[in-house]
Amino acid sequence: MTNLRCDVMNCANNQNDCCCRPEIQVSGTKGSDSIFCASFVDATNGARNSIGCCLPNTSIDVTCDAEECAFNSNLKCRNQDIRISTRRNTPHSQSGTFCANYKCED
Repeated sequence: MTNLRCDVMNCANNQNDCCCRPEIQVSGTKGSDSIFCASFVDATNGARNSIGCCLPNTSIDVTCDAEECAFNSNLKCRNQDIRISTRRNTPHSQSGTFCANYKCED
């Protein structure tokens, strides 16, 4: 389990800087500009968490298909603490988010 902090305030899954999902998916290809939260749901137009979870999770399973990330092990994030953040003030798509802890393996 990973300690997750989420700065994406307009995500339907976000509550108190935590995610209400039991897990998230981080996706993308090589390069920190393209690693994003695939579990993001835009709440700007009233969307709500569709899986029925409303309690924020401080510890969460993170599946990640950024295979070149130094923290990726068998498509799971093995970093103890990660932060999902935004590229703009109010993202309206998954690509407006990013994993702030992505580190390309040397």
